[in-house]
Amino acid sequence: MTKQQREMHWGSLLEQQAASGLSVRAWCARETVGYPAFMYWRRRLGRAKAVERLTLIRVTDGEAAGDGLWLSVGGVRIEVKAGFDAALLKQVVAALAA
Repeated sequence: MTKQQREMHWGSLLEQQAASGLSVRAWCARETVGYPAFMYWRRRLGRAKAVERLTLIRVTDGEAAGDGLWLSVGGVRIEVKAGFDAALLKQVVAALAA
């Protein structure tokens, strides 16, 4: 398997885990994927993938559709409601992205 094929294979596994809603450990156990190998490839590929998928938007007008929003970071879903602590959210996102 070439380097590119390995990266594509592990990139696919990372996406499958993120979409599963399971913790990394639970997903690895279910799919019989080695947890240390998964974490290695997540560190190796995860940062580049996260940057590629990031899309920033600026909301200037309009009404909120609800009382908050949902963010997904590293396979974890975070609910952000009105009046949230921006500094704490920044720390949480940074920790999840690491």
